[in-house]
Parts: sequence; C-alpha cells; structure tokens
Amino acid sequence: MFRSAGIALVVLTASAAWGSELPRYDIEATCRAAPTLQGSAGNTDRNCLRDEAQARAQLGQQWAGFDARRRDECVQEASLGGSPSYVALLTCLQM
Repeated sequence: MFRSAGIALVVLTASAAWGSELPRYDIEATCRAAPTLQGSAGNTDRNCLRDEAQARAQLGQQWAGFDARRRDECVQEASLGGSPSYVALLTCLQM
C-alpha cells in the first residue's frame, strides 16, 4: 500500500516538474513540414528557423510567468498536427 502511494507521488512529482519546463521541439523538422502544412512554400526554411528561434527565446524569458495549466493546454495545442511549433505555443499563451 505504502509502496504504491510512494510510486504515485514520484510519478506526479515528475509530471509536475516536466510540465514546468519549456518543451524542446525539433524546429528543423517543424520548418521542413511547414510548407506542407500551409499548402505552399510561403515561409522559407531560413525565415521559419529564425521565427521559431525568436519565439523560443521569448518563451524562455517568459515561461515561468505563464499559468501552469495554460502552459499545459498550449503545449498540447502547439503539437497538433505532429509538428510542434514555438511560434504556435507563444501565440497560444499570449491569447
């Protein structure tokens, strides 16, 4: 009984700690997928990489100031479609 409670506590603590950190996205993969998701090659890889890097830097500075529940919701939303994006994450958090 106590062992199960201890394991549950460790899992919950790890989940809370994981959710408190800015997620790590593969922005190169995100930018390669962007023209496919947009239906065109409107945003070049270089511009996409720049935008993603700038959004990640801004999120890194502001992450702790966002409500934890909102962060979790936006992390899930920014990952829809299989290509997570810092730009989408930042936009969600700013709304």
